[in-house]
Amino acid sequence: MIKRFFIRNWRLLLIWGIIILAIYIGLHFGLDKKIMALGVIVFGIFTQAFSGLLGIIGVIPVIGPFIVKIATLPAIWITNALAYLVTLLALRKGAKMDVLKSRVLVVAFIAGIVIGFVLGKLL
Repeated sequence: MIKRFFIRNWRLLLIWGIIILAIYIGLHFGLDKKIMALGVIVFGIFTQAFSGLLGIIGVIPVIGPFIVKIATLPAIWITNALAYLVTLLALRKGAKMDVLKSRVLVVAFIAGIVIGFVLGKLL
């Protein structure tokens, strides 16, 4: 069973090994932590390392799905908060149509996330 896990997830484990090794090397040689964090975020997004890690955590019985929900919910809140910030800035500049377009776009984006989440649960 453990062997099958490593066979199925070897790419994800290799990617996380590279990330951990890069962090270790960066800390060892005294690289700037902000640059290392940016590199890890960019590399993790392009290789889908974070979604793979959440997928593995989600498989853990009982507690796994709860941890994944807690980890992904702030992304929706941050998206909504950024939309409110853009709305505030646009209203100050007097761009009322841009505000309407941005709010419609954000609502559609969040609705798409929620619909995708529900369809993912159903399938």
